[in-house]
This record gives sequence, C-alpha cells and structure tokens, in this order.
Amino acid sequence: MKRALPDADTVKAAIDTVLEEAATRGHRPTVTAIERRLGIPHATFHRHYADLIDTYFRPHVPATTPTTAQAQSSEPDERREANLARLRKEKTELRRTLTLYEEAIRQLAIENEALRTGATVIPLQGWHRRTSPPSS
Repeated sequence: MKRALPDADTVKAAIDTVLEEAATRGHRPTVTAIERRLGIPHATFHRHYADLIDTYFRPHVPATTPTTAQAQSSEPDERREANLARLRKEKTELRRTLTLYEEAIRQLAIENEALRTGATVIPLQGWHRRTSPPSS
C-alpha cells in the first residue's frame, strides 16, 4: 500500500522546524533530520523534493562552523607540537604491540596445525609463554 506523500507546504514547515531546532541546539541542520521528521525514506525524499532542498533548505543553512582542525590551529604551537609528539609515540607503541600480537597469532596457528596433523611442535627461538605473571 502506497502512503501519500506530504505536500510542499508540509515539507517547508518541516524544514523550518528543523532549521529552528538546529539553531537553538547549536547543531548544523541536515536533510536527514527533515526526512526523519516526515517519516520519508532518503531516496523517496530526494526523488520528490530535490527542488525544495536546493531552493528552500540550502539557502537557509548557516555557514559552516569552524572545523576541529581550524579550532586546533588557534591553540599555542608548543602545546600542539607536544600533543603531536605524544600521539606519534603512542602510534609507535601500538604498532609494536600489534607486531607482537601478529607474531603470537602466527605461532599459535602453526602450533594448532601441527597438533591437528600430529607433527612435532618445535618452538621458535625467543618464543616462550609466561607461566607466571611478570614481576614488577
């Protein structure tokens, strides 16, 4: 059963409501919010109301707010550089951890295959399992 689509005035009213709500909350208005308000699927809305989006909605959308990158550029250079250094160090540590986990998974896969086939498992040099928690 096909549901009747709202007329242009109803869509304009929904657009106005979304614009007002976005302005009061400090958010950017979106076409998705209009579609949700009207209960219309995305493709259907664009198929039937593309002209209203271009002529009525977009001209009323305020200019974009500063992005995170622009907001960060206002903070002092030393602080930004320190943050970048911290993030780079963290990235390096995460890559090392990932490499260790990859090797552990690879070794476990080899051992698993060996156990399934009945072959003898020869541990790799430097590979050992902890039987007790590390000492502090």
